[in-house]
Amino acid sequence: MGGAKEQGPDPYAGPAGGRDEVLDLVRFSCLALVVMGHTMMVSPVLHADGTVTSENTLGNQDWFEPVIWVFMVMPLFFVAGGATGLQSWQRLRCQGGTAADFLHARLLRLVRPAAVLLADMFLGFWMAGRLGVHPQVVQLMAAGAAMPLWFLAAYLAAQLAIPVLAAFHARGPWLAIGSLTALVVAVDCLRATLPLLAYANLVFLWCAVQQLGFLAADGRFARISRSRLLALVLTAHLLLGLLTALGLYPVNMLVNLNPPNLTLFLLGVSQVALLELARPALAPLCSLGWVRTVLRVAGGRSLTVYLWHLPLLAGMSGLLLLTPVPMPASGSAEWW
Repeated sequence: MGGAKEQGPDPYAGPAGGRDEVLDLVRFSCLALVVMGHTMMVSPVLHADGTVTSENTLGNQDWFEPVIWVFMVMPLFFVAGGATGLQSWQRLRCQGGTAADFLHARLLRLVRPAAVLLADMFLGFWMAGRLGVHPQVVQLMAAGAAMPLWFLAAYLAAQLAIPVLAAFHARGPWLAIGSLTALVVAVDCLRATLPLLAYANLVFLWCAVQQLGFLAADGRFARISRSRLLALVLTAHLLLGLLTALGLYPVNMLVNLNPPNLTLFLLGVSQVALLELARPALAPLCSLGWVRTVLRVAGGRSLTVYLWHLPLLAGMSGLLLLTPVPMPASGSAEWW
């Protein structure tokens, strides 16, 4: 832009303005953690009267609350999505594309896989009902299989807002992120009296976290010293500790996820700083041939894996209940 100082190569741009392989590696790792975590949460229980319930085994463990502070990677998804989304929008504008072109491409990319999933789920559950499967079992499986769609809806809303938020960011990056964060806090303050309003943070919160990705794409975190990045991580976690110790927010980050609140923004601040601290170690790893192959293959199918892993787990769990395989108590040593 005219009048702007030259800042050197953008560490988030990747080679020759291409994909940033470090972000691809981070997103792949986050996806693997999410899938692994969900496999340890699904625990169907068949009762004597024929009804089925599902227990969140991992979430019921006493040791899980502090662990989820480390492994709650959803903010990192939106940070990475913000960095790559902003770069995609900027490249499209340089090629003469419009906001309508960007929105059309994003809609096709995210909505088509979801439409296939919904069509298959509708057909599968209709057939299950026709075959005599108990409606309560069908309802339970439908609720579990559809769970990934909340993330897709929130991610789609944040991505579709990129042209507007990018313009806001260009005029005043700190004002943009500050305004969104203020909206998050305002919603959090009113959620006790207006519970439904809390769901507005599905947009405000994730757009605020996405703005952290915009800042990263600008190279702003890359220009911060390592000691200050570490201080940023510690400060974010101290604020998290203070807010939860005062009882303003739950300690359990899974509870804070739905509907989302300020704690996830603070986690996002910590995670984007940690990403920058880890970049020198991750970049050489991404240059390995087998890592590039995994990222290329997995990256092209990441949305498919995310959308289908819970329906697959729900289906496998349902089939397991039809077999004589012993079902140990949820969370017991035999279960693990």
